[in-house]
Amino acid sequence: VELKEPDTMLNEALPAPMIPIRPDIRAVREIDANHSRIEAAFQKYVHRSDPEDEAKTDEGSVDQTKEESVEHDDDESGEQHQPPQGPGSTSYSSSYHSEHVDHEHEFEVIVGHGNIIRYFFCRALQLPPEAWLRISTFNCSITYLIIYPNGYVSCRMLGDVGHLGYDSTTFSGSHGYNW
Repeated sequence: VELKEPDTMLNEALPAPMIPIRPDIRAVREIDANHSRIEAAFQKYVHRSDPEDEAKTDEGSVDQTKEESVEHDDDESGEQHQPPQGPGSTSYSSSYHSEHVDHEHEFEVIVGHGNIIRYFFCRALQLPPEAWLRISTFNCSITYLIIYPNGYVSCRMLGDVGHLGYDSTTFSGSHGYNW
């Protein structure tokens, strides 16, 4: 496991405007000052695999399974239809799970403030980033996002605290689940 130095791009801040607007939080300047840094951190850590890395096998040759596994669908008229092409447009049937089952998995553990984690969650799932404050994550919770090589993203867990006892569970200075 490679341990990296702390990344200041992940420092706590308000990452984006909040909708609905919270009248008790007046932080337009803070959001404006930090949004580009936090968005750059998202771009750095949350991304699909590089297609060139995916196409190489252990021997360094190009893996032909992508081209071979592409299915061509015929409609009732007998016309052949090509599946979508290009980044982010891979057909579900040909590449969601099946062709990547035997590939090596890569894990990135990011330790950061809940504001940043919630913003990353919204952006990764293509939800409005302004919704970040509608989501609550406890301190020391675990969020687990899966990013498939073809760009599909799913969330396995968000703000999970199953590893903590009730007395160790906190959020914004409050203990337990009732705050």
